[in-house]
Amino acid sequence: MRMTKKHLETIKTILLNVLVVLSLVLTWQIWTFEPDYERETTPSENRTVGVKEVDLSQVVKPNQIVFHQNDSHYTSFERETIDSFYTDFISGTRIKSVTMVDNIDSLINREESIEFIFPTSLSNDVLKSLVSVAKGDIPLEVFDRLIVPSAQSGKNNEVIFLNSSSQIGMRATVDVSRDMKEWFSEDFSSLLESNGKITRARSYQPNENTPIFYLPTNEIQMRLYDVRTDELTNIDAFITALFPDENAVEENTVINSSSLYTDGSRDLNYDKTNNYMGFINPPSTSSKFVANEAPILNAYGFVNKHFGFQISDPNDDYFLSEWVTSSKTKTDRITFRLNTEGYPVFSPYQEDLDEINVTLKNNEISTYKRMLKVVQFANDIETRGLPSYEKVVSLLDEGNFKKSAITNFTIGYTIDRDENSNQDFVLMPQWYVKLNQSWTPLENLEQGGNDFGLE
Repeated sequence: MRMTKKHLETIKTILLNVLVVLSLVLTWQIWTFEPDYERETTPSENRTVGVKEVDLSQVVKPNQIVFHQNDSHYTSFERETIDSFYTDFISGTRIKSVTMVDNIDSLINREESIEFIFPTSLSNDVLKSLVSVAKGDIPLEVFDRLIVPSAQSGKNNEVIFLNSSSQIGMRATVDVSRDMKEWFSEDFSSLLESNGKITRARSYQPNENTPIFYLPTNEIQMRLYDVRTDELTNIDAFITALFPDENAVEENTVINSSSLYTDGSRDLNYDKTNNYMGFINPPSTSSKFVANEAPILNAYGFVNKHFGFQISDPNDDYFLSEWVTSSKTKTDRITFRLNTEGYPVFSPYQEDLDEINVTLKNNEISTYKRMLKVVQFANDIETRGLPSYEKVVSLLDEGNFKKSAITNFTIGYTIDRDENSNQDFVLMPQWYVKLNQSWTPLENLEQGGNDFGLE
């Protein structure tokens, strides 16, 4: 058939109409297209790396337990002793109702009770994650002590939560498990005699504005340890986990022993000599400040997915040690501290294996710092006696600081690096005093505690 001019015009018209329709379809697809790519606002949404995740109750724990009976006090700072009671409480308690109390003196009855003292303040959202709460809110915003009166009779089932810094508290009516009631079903004396880690204690209150502390009456005998370390993991595992696109990450050598990995937004600094990493996440694109809703829980959840708290040795774990809120920087800093051989570990060096540090801003992870090596084994060397109540109080009296700044005590180990030793370091047992938000060895108080940055 011969192609006429009329046929040609018809074909052109049809093609034009097809192109118009196709253009409209493509335009509609562009307008309605939602890209399916991974959000990059926070590293918490990236891949999980590391070891087995653990429950919150295995990370948030007291650093001291005190038994009160007939105006006498007994205490222990040792992890296994604390856990044997604390685990029963966490698993066997259900809060039914709560009442705020302003008069703390009327709230506390230490004639027959168990008192748990935490190393830092805890928020009420942490409490609701640790124990079962029937209904309603928890009016006490933060607390750092927990007192369990006698539950033997089954009639006085209540728990006292205290904020020792503000001297306010909360009375909670609870349902308790059989294990919790059995705490008081046997003679306290026989329990104390059977546990060598529990010792007689005396109360100590620096002044009327500070909490009451409980210090062992007699000298505490503890072992010194030679310690070796091993690699936790290599830096490549964290590059994969912390950057949304590891192919976009470039390595820049700052100095021979340090490297900077960056994707143009996030930075991961890696100290090869000390095997220490520091991750920096950019702030939110929003300039508006948003208060962190649950900083401790968010930090716990992030670390749990990025090599976690547990180490291969069952005697070594990281526990919550510090929660510091800064109104100046509008951030929350959460510190998890290494515990080994039943006690917390402290180091005078800023970058060491004693801490995992997480900073949050606007509900996002801002920084994440930790050592990429762990305690391989600890070999005991000798026994050392720690000062008793009288000597501790004497050293406190001689110290160059305000006693009103004392917020906590603990027994722990100091990392002592010895260049002449075949081991990586030595763990030295010491008394530690918490002044405001800083822990310092008791022996350093006369010099003002500069090694540990007293505030």
